[in-house]
Amino acid sequence: MLLIKKTINLIDNYLIARWQNRPSTALFWYLPEPPTITSEQDLLTYRQISHTAPRYLIDYREKLNYRLENEEGIIVLPYDQPIGQQINPEAAFQYALGLHDMFCITHKPHYLKHFLHYAKFFLQRQTNDGLWHYDFDWFGSKAPWHSALAQARGASVMLRAWLQSKDPIYLNSAELAFAKFNKPIEQGGFLCQFSPTGTTYFEEYPNNPTGVINGFMASLISIWDLAIRLNKSWLNELWVNGIFSLQKMLPFYTTSWWSLYDLDPETPIKNVNSPRYHLLELHYLQILSLLSSSNILHQAYQVRLRQYHNRLFRQRAFLQKFLRKLLYK
Repeated sequence: MLLIKKTINLIDNYLIARWQNRPSTALFWYLPEPPTITSEQDLLTYRQISHTAPRYLIDYREKLNYRLENEEGIIVLPYDQPIGQQINPEAAFQYALGLHDMFCITHKPHYLKHFLHYAKFFLQRQTNDGLWHYDFDWFGSKAPWHSALAQARGASVMLRAWLQSKDPIYLNSAELAFAKFNKPIEQGGFLCQFSPTGTTYFEEYPNNPTGVINGFMASLISIWDLAIRLNKSWLNELWVNGIFSLQKMLPFYTTSWWSLYDLDPETPIKNVNSPRYHLLELHYLQILSLLSSSNILHQAYQVRLRQYHNRLFRQRAFLQKFLRKLLYK
């Protein structure tokens, strides 16, 4: 009976809701988010923008098509009961970055006003030690919990709020968001050991670490985003060490035919990426290989690109991911 219910929920969330354009978690996460920087020329242009707030390195404008908000004007995601509608900080930060990009492109002031509303909302909810909490349980993560992924993305939001408003309170917020990136997860931070390589990475789920690689890559993108604007040695150190670790870790997340989402030790089936998340990681690797000038990351990008273009591999990944969600999570 439970398997039947989970099957119905999965089909509704991932297929029917998206087909109907009805707000769902899958509808939001599966909206396109292509890279903004795809070439050396793009990167050069980005580096030369010093007089204003830049667009983000990932294009989140499509996220603005998502319509479910709370009474405070912040998007919420409709999770299954008993969780219900909740603010997901990472989703909200993506939405805010989409608003900022729209302002950069159109120069229409209502986009900037809406963006600053998001920045102020999360500024007021940032803890004294820089954290943005998730206020709902998510499998092994019990509320309130925090995530390196949301911290990094939020820092990029606050950086742009500072560049637009010139209010130093947003700059302080952006830097504070990374305050615990050098602290081990055992001490309430985000730094986690990756035993196979003896390196460290930034964990998306510190309360239940499984080594989510896309969360680590996304964190690195925002670390570079701040480091290039603020030129702080501690940010540069986070960036250099993170890229070194990523290069060492990637072989453990690449099978002969597809990529892995994480290395969850409790999974009954290898946690392959869905085709959507394989594409997401492709975009992250494309960006990071340009930012770091790393041949290792570029080669990893090329491998995953070839995998993605194989139709049979995409179908196999879809089926395996569906089965895992059905049997596990």
